[in-house]
Amino acid sequence: MLEQLQTIDDLLLKRDIKKAEVLIARLLRSEQSLQGRARMLILRARARLFSARVDDALEDLQKAQSLAPDLFETPRNLELLADTHFARFELASVGFADRADTAHALLAYEKLLTEHTTYENLGWIYYQKGRVLLTENRTIDAVKCLQQALLTPSTIAPLTAYCYERLGFVAFYEDRDPKGALAFLNKAIATYPTTEPRLWLVQVHTLRSRILREMYDYETAFEVAATAITVATAAGVEGRPGLSDALLTAAETLSHMAGRDKEIIGYLQQFAQINKRPFGIDVTWSRAQEMLGDAYFRTAQYAASITAYQNALQFNPYHPWEISLHYRMARSYYQLGEYEKAISAIKRLMQSAKTDDQDIYDYRIYYVLGNAYFALGQYAKAREAYGEALELAPPSAEHLDKVRQYYQQAGELS
Repeated sequence: MLEQLQTIDDLLLKRDIKKAEVLIARLLRSEQSLQGRARMLILRARARLFSARVDDALEDLQKAQSLAPDLFETPRNLELLADTHFARFELASVGFADRADTAHALLAYEKLLTEHTTYENLGWIYYQKGRVLLTENRTIDAVKCLQQALLTPSTIAPLTAYCYERLGFVAFYEDRDPKGALAFLNKAIATYPTTEPRLWLVQVHTLRSRILREMYDYETAFEVAATAITVATAAGVEGRPGLSDALLTAAETLSHMAGRDKEIIGYLQQFAQINKRPFGIDVTWSRAQEMLGDAYFRTAQYAASITAYQNALQFNPYHPWEISLHYRMARSYYQLGEYEKAISAIKRLMQSAKTDDQDIYDYRIYYVLGNAYFALGQYAKAREAYGEALELAPPSAEHLDKVRQYYQQAGELS
């Protein structure tokens, strides 16, 4: 039995989950003692946690605990129980995460730190506790845990890199210190063992890209995002979640760079191909469609831009830039010569602004409206719209001379 347990441990260490589970299943069918069955269930829970089947892992642990409660006094099993609870919280769908899981995890981590002070993997425990505290917005306490994790022994080879990555995350999103964040992330890359899977680095490169974009270093930001895409693509199916994030990051960065619209469209189309189209609200998809609409417009693909803007509103009906999206649709309809639809889009824009008790300050909305009315020969309405545009336009406004010219012409023709 001990030899077989060691074999399973070795398989799990190499992440050979399928072989480990086959061996565990065989032993479960033959094992009769309660202690033996509990040990098998704990090993299967470990395998299931590695493959992100956290509900099944937790069910195995609960069964094992009922069969042999004393096994959970060992620090390794207590760690596994805590990690499983925290993983279930992290992997839960939006709106379904249960704070009871973080409470269970935190309780177990604190027990390990206070009652098992010589445990060989305490560095990991500090790291995990810090991550739990971050989910509770206890940033100061979380950073202390992460810093302590850097100083505490652990059996997890890449733990130092993990800690630097989280410290970089905090520096960027909480402290708004991009230079400090970049320094931490560079350390994360430098300390990540070459023997570990490259896939973890995707999230580091993606975050580095976002930070560099915030620092207006768009060229380097794009190069780093491209690196993330390359690493994620090489990982195949396992790399898809990271690839999805990296593709969006690359597209967002390119949107700040002139003449890169075809690349933006390519990245966003690839994003759509590797992700299932959501059935309900999805802010990420909404943002992707909005960027896609802008890129289509800049490449004169006006019908495609309208579809993308409509999708952006469908995926996020509460879009903070709803008025802007209606304007961009109106602008696309106008370019297609569909003047009635351009006017309808602006009327929807105005109704939305009225519903939300917002004022319209963008003169360009009335400029497009005036142009659409003018094209339809409705000169009185065109003059009225141009008049609104002139009232709102700043002295340095683009097309201001044309607005004045068309205002005069509409007056002469009406």
